[in-house]
Amino acid sequence: MNKLRRDEVSEELPIEDNEKELWERVAREEGFGRADSYIALARIAYNKGKFKESIAMCEIAREYFENNDASDRQHEILDVNIGISKNYEELNKSAEAAEALEKAVAAARVLEIETLDDLLRDQGRHWYSANEYEKSLACHQEAMEISGLHLKDSSAGVDYLNIGMTFKSLKRYPEAIEALRTAREIFKEAKDSSYIVTCDEELTEVYIALGNPVEIQYYAQRALDFYTLLQNHRHMWWLKYYIGIAHRLLGEDDEAIELFEDAKGLALAMGYQEWEFLIKVEKEMAEMFIVRGRVHEANEIFRRIKSVEDIVRSETVREAA
Repeated sequence: MNKLRRDEVSEELPIEDNEKELWERVAREEGFGRADSYIALARIAYNKGKFKESIAMCEIAREYFENNDASDRQHEILDVNIGISKNYEELNKSAEAAEALEKAVAAARVLEIETLDDLLRDQGRHWYSANEYEKSLACHQEAMEISGLHLKDSSAGVDYLNIGMTFKSLKRYPEAIEALRTAREIFKEAKDSSYIVTCDEELTEVYIALGNPVEIQYYAQRALDFYTLLQNHRHMWWLKYYIGIAHRLLGEDDEAIELFEDAKGLALAMGYQEWEFLIKVEKEMAEMFIVRGRVHEANEIFRRIKSVEDIVRSETVREAA
């Protein structure tokens, strides 16, 4: 855990001896010394992959800081909350990771550290993963504002991209388009091809939501050309699927069905079994068959989809249990 303090641990001793010494300190020390020892133990637990144990020890230290006058320990408060957030990130608990960073951000404001904008970006990323899009947007917008005040131009493209993605998730499509196009121009000027294509994919999804086939084709084809060159198959089959939607919207049924079949075939050929994607393609094809009067084939697809969805749903419940 690269944000937790290391000054309580001897780098010359084996980890086991360090850990034993730290537990002895916990038993005999009081106050902030004990809290620091818990932080060092939390770092060791994190490095061992014992994330729940690390959280528990970080929280003991944090509770002590919160219940005592720790006004001169803001660096420790910052670090321990970043540590808690990193542990929750490893456990795929995005909301908890974001909440821990809320306290880290508060300490960073007191300290007036220059990396406050980076903390806000991390928090925004976690809120986004937790589907808390309004909170994510607020974090990214403030991060961009702070970077602007400190003349950190290098982060502008990423900030506009993050904001555009969040606007997309909030279904604020005109604002998403504006932010994503701005990001794309910044990345284009920097000749950062991977980010340019990321913007193209995000814009493709915005225009799918808006039902604009011309713009879908424009941005999806550019991204598909890039990923075909790299032979990045996962992006390739998604983009073929998107272009198929564009053809369907244009009434070009043959081209649409061919692209849907290509997308599904490529995914299956690569051993890809993400049911959400495969079901999306199957549903699109079934709708196309209905338009063509091939109702029996469409009904068979819908029957198969329902069967698969029931299986996947039961497996998900079993895993949760």
